[in-house]
Amino acid sequence: MAPLFADSLLRDICQLLNDTSNCDVIIEVGNEREPFKAHFVILGARSPYLKTALTSNLVKKENDMIIFTMPNTSPKVFGKILKYIYTGEFLLTDEEDIQEMMLDLLIVADELALLELVKYMEEYIITFERDWIQENLAKIFSTASKYEKFTRLWKQFCGELLAQRPNALFTSSYFLSLKRSTLLTFIKRNDLNIDESEIWKNLIKWACEQTPKLCHEVERLTQDDFKELESRLKDFIPFIRFFSITKDQYILGVLPYENILPDSLRNELKKFFESNEEKSPPKNFCSSRIPITQTVPDSVLINNKHMALLASWIDSKDNDGISFNISKNVYEFNLLLRGSRDGKTIREFHKFCINKGPTLVIIKVKGTNQIIGGYNPEPWNLEYGLKYNEGAFICSLGGGDKNFGIILSRAKYNEMSIRNAPNLAIGFMDLGWFEGRYNHLYFEKRIMESTYKEFIQDYEVFQVCKKIL
Repeated sequence: MAPLFADSLLRDICQLLNDTSNCDVIIEVGNEREPFKAHFVILGARSPYLKTALTSNLVKKENDMIIFTMPNTSPKVFGKILKYIYTGEFLLTDEEDIQEMMLDLLIVADELALLELVKYMEEYIITFERDWIQENLAKIFSTASKYEKFTRLWKQFCGELLAQRPNALFTSSYFLSLKRSTLLTFIKRNDLNIDESEIWKNLIKWACEQTPKLCHEVERLTQDDFKELESRLKDFIPFIRFFSITKDQYILGVLPYENILPDSLRNELKKFFESNEEKSPPKNFCSSRIPITQTVPDSVLINNKHMALLASWIDSKDNDGISFNISKNVYEFNLLLRGSRDGKTIREFHKFCINKGPTLVIIKVKGTNQIIGGYNPEPWNLEYGLKYNEGAFICSLGGGDKNFGIILSRAKYNEMSIRNAPNLAIGFMDLGWFEGRYNHLYFEKRIMESTYKEFIQDYEVFQVCKKIL
């Protein structure tokens, strides 16, 4: 077998970052066009975008040097990206102002088609920068939504947070510049926690601020203005729950704009709000939103809908995800441990999760991205022992192998379900995550393929508490 010298090869290539003697590319960065010398062979091998851009017929050349400009990028951000290109190193903890650079770093990584770096940064931001996300929610949502590869950051993560407090978006300076498609995706959500009349009012505000701008005073709008407003809002109107607002809100906020509504909707609204009898909304229009009233789970693996489903299983409502009410979750889930943040060894589990009452364990499976987990109604402890508890279950929440979607698997009657131990054996009888073990024996249904090798990509443990109502 031939010897491999990958370490020395990487070391030598890394040295080229500071060796400009054979450079054939100058990248001018920022408004001041700060020059960065580089090697085409390195740039082209690492960045598909630069490989194409630097060989274009339009590229500028001077004295056998390729001159390329990136005026919209700061030199500090590009310097960090260039170091990654040459060395594969990328630290997000080595700069005091790193939070101010995060979005710019993500955008430049996407522009240069550094997909591995984009994925890493998105995961890092969601996992370790939750406070920063909360403080800059509207900015991150608005910026990230412009890039199709940032779907998890803006659509899933920021979208979940903004659904809890939509005014954080509506009152921000970024709202009026939101892309039409981004705002439409947000308005379609069934879980927006805000009065429907406020959604309609802000939608009118957004539409009037698009180019060309329209007057915000409805009495001053011309017939042509109304036609333009109708054109801008026609895709949104089917997703506004007009029948959820009060009569006064209808008269003040909707009736003045009735000309932009479809005839069928306008007629149904008149019948509904002008009637003196209590009536149910027509069935052929969007039903009321169901805002998620519980706290957004402090999780990077699951969302509120998962939490509500798990809560229904804890309550012994075995619906397999077909029907559950996300507004009626009676449990709070307090994060005790996250593997990627606190550590994935048994030591951290002992420190944070022993004798904490009922707990929920959520695991992301390495290689498949399937989400699995289990619920222990009793506290974990360090004394050897096997127990049966009819409330215990393990489960799959999907996300990976198509053969394992949403699956609830309860302990078989009178079979042992929980194993307490002071070592790696602690866990569920079928699912020993520290041992890297899953086998379908003691629980009713199979939740994943059998395995006897380490499978944790990340995991979280939640303390489960009944809400005081």
